[in-house]
Amino acid sequence: MELRQIQYFCSVVRTKSFTRAAEDCLVSQSAISQQVKALESELGFELLHRHGRSFDVTPAGELFARKAQVLIDQLDDLRYEAEGVANGWATTLSIGYLNRYEGWEVQAAVTAFASRHPHIPVHATAGSHDTLYHLITRHDVDVLFSDRRRALSDTFFNQHLFDGWQYVEVSEASGVAWASELMVSELSGLPCILIASPDQEDVERTYYRDVLGFRSDFLFARSREEGRMMVAGNRGFMPIEMREQVGRTGSAIRRIPLVGQDGQFKSEYYCYWPKDRTNKLIEEFASILQGMFEDMG
Repeated sequence: MELRQIQYFCSVVRTKSFTRAAEDCLVSQSAISQQVKALESELGFELLHRHGRSFDVTPAGELFARKAQVLIDQLDDLRYEAEGVANGWATTLSIGYLNRYEGWEVQAAVTAFASRHPHIPVHATAGSHDTLYHLITRHDVDVLFSDRRRALSDTFFNQHLFDGWQYVEVSEASGVAWASELMVSELSGLPCILIASPDQEDVERTYYRDVLGFRSDFLFARSREEGRMMVAGNRGFMPIEMREQVGRTGSAIRRIPLVGQDGQFKSEYYCYWPKDRTNKLIEEFASILQGMFEDMG
C-alpha cells in the first residue's frame, strides 16, 4: 500500500465525492479512481460499492477510512515534530487568556487546534491582564488573548479581534438590580468584585480605581465562578466584558450595561505574541482564533 492511495481513499470518504476528493488532493479524478482501485486490489476486498456514478462505503471501507485517517494525522504530526526538532521549532503550544472574559471563542479555538494536531500538547493559563503580560515577557506562554491596556508594541504581533462591551453583574437582591444601565458613579456605594491572584490585587485595584474611575471598596475572587457566587450573595458587583451587546437575566444574577457620557463602555481585545518568537504553531492558532470571531461577526 502507498500512502497516497490511503490519503486519496480517505479524501473520497470524507468528501463523499471523487470530484471533490480530486480537487482537495490536486490531482485528476481519474487518478483518484485508479489509485483507490489499486488499493482495493492490493487489499483483496472492496472499500467502495459502486453503482453508476455514485457509491457507498462498505463496512470494511468505513473501518479502514476511520483508522487510516488517524494514522495520516499521526504522520502529519510526526513530520511537523521532526521538522521542528531539525529547525529548532516549538513542538508544544502555550496559551494565556483573560480570566474575566465571558465567551466561548478561546475554548473553541483550542479545540479546533487540538483536532488538527492531536499529538501536540496545548497548555492554557488564565490570568489577569498584568499576569498574562508578565507570563509572555518571561516566555512562559507563547501567545495571549487579552484586552488592551498599554500602547501596542512593535516588538509584538498585535492582531485585533473585536471590541468587547462592558457590563456589571449584580444580584437580583441588589438595590440596582432592575436598572436598565449603570454609570460608574452609581456604583460608588457598592463593593467591586475583581478576579485576580493575590499578587495582582494591587494592580487590578489601581487600574479600576485610577483608570476606570471606580470609587468602591474592592473584593477579590480567584475565578469567575467564585466571583459569581459572591455576586449571587449580594456582596457587590462584578465588571465583565462580552462580545455581544446583549444583557442576560438569570435566576439569581442580572447583567447590566456599564455606560458613560458617550454610551456603553468598550474594551479592545487582541491576540498578542512576540515577533522574535513566532512559529507555525502560534501563527496557526492565531489564525484559528481570529476565524472564530470573524465567523460570528
